[in-house]
Amino acid sequence: MSESLTQFKPFRGVRVLDMSQGLAGPYAAQMLVMMGATVLKVEPPQGDWGRVMGVARDGHSSLSVSANWGKRAICVDARKPAGTDILKQLVRESDVVLESFRPGVLAKIGVGYPVLEQLRPGIILASISGFGSTGPHSTRPGSDSILQGSTGMSVMNETEEGTPKRVGMLAVDMIAGLYAGFALSAAIHEQRATGQGRHLDLSLLGSASAFQAMPLIESHLQGGAKNKHVTVPSGNFATSDGMISVVCLRNEMFVALAQAIDHPEWAEDPRFADNESRQTNAEEVHRLLAGVFVRRTRSEWVERLNEAGVLCGPLNSYQELQQDPQVRFLDLMPMVAHGAFGDIPMPRFPGAGLQAGELSPAPDLGQHTCELLRESGYSQSEIDSFLAAEVCIQARQSG
Repeated sequence: MSESLTQFKPFRGVRVLDMSQGLAGPYAAQMLVMMGATVLKVEPPQGDWGRVMGVARDGHSSLSVSANWGKRAICVDARKPAGTDILKQLVRESDVVLESFRPGVLAKIGVGYPVLEQLRPGIILASISGFGSTGPHSTRPGSDSILQGSTGMSVMNETEEGTPKRVGMLAVDMIAGLYAGFALSAAIHEQRATGQGRHLDLSLLGSASAFQAMPLIESHLQGGAKNKHVTVPSGNFATSDGMISVVCLRNEMFVALAQAIDHPEWAEDPRFADNESRQTNAEEVHRLLAGVFVRRTRSEWVERLNEAGVLCGPLNSYQELQQDPQVRFLDLMPMVAHGAFGDIPMPRFPGAGLQAGELSPAPDLGQHTCELLRESGYSQSEIDSFLAAEVCIQARQSG
């Protein structure tokens, strides 16, 4: 990483209260951490539900670990009046609040946006919900899988047999986190320039829809018909020892492909003369290519086609990706230490001034409760009473 990038911390001095759970909100807050912001993760006594998703250990999971590096954690029961008061004090000390409750929940616990504005004029509130804060579906619970289905993503990703299929990761949550991080960056810039705060109302529905603008427009132009390949050939093919992905974006690339696979006559075949012709005969193009690619190894084809200027790459597992020479050269996935899981691969955050290895690991539930309360002006006797009444919880691991 260049020296100039390590000093790139544009949000130094910005204080964020991250009340969100799961992945979308925490990932947006993680973006701000990587740019130098101070982020306090506020959790209820039962903790962020993301802590128990997938492989979980000692109160952490791959989900919670990936989105909470460098944050300090406080556990507050906002259902209790004393907890609400603590939350309000934290708001007074913050520039940004991020939440992912269902619409109306924040107001119900006494810290809706009008209250936040009174506590801290010029504050930014980012709300991330499944379907938005208003409208006929606003009160519905929303999850990544549900939104992949309802926004057409599962149909767009259907199998060869026509069965809708979800993308095998929390794609909508990640997309929403990225859009939220971008919107928050713009709002923080405005806040610093003018003192103006605002309420950003984001949704998984809106994020997934925006992300799919190209296939959505393509479907509209085709009158709702099934999307054809934008370019042919384009697909995954078996080799003698693995799979490769091959794409020809321009006609010259198909000519180069035909020569590289020792079938130059295909470039002269009227059925394959241009992309429109190849789209009409896509099944035949892909059938012929499948018969050729299976005769050599994956590495042989990747080398040969790339030398010919044809887009081609291996279909890697995550383990193979970590060993990829270019990934290793750029150090894109350094191993970093996390107490619960030991050393884990943590991909570098593109363009950020800070990276996971330079930050403290994702915190335990309530890991910094007592020290954050002290920093907010509470006496030790008050803190002891909060702990005794279970208004707050301090993680055992940190004393």
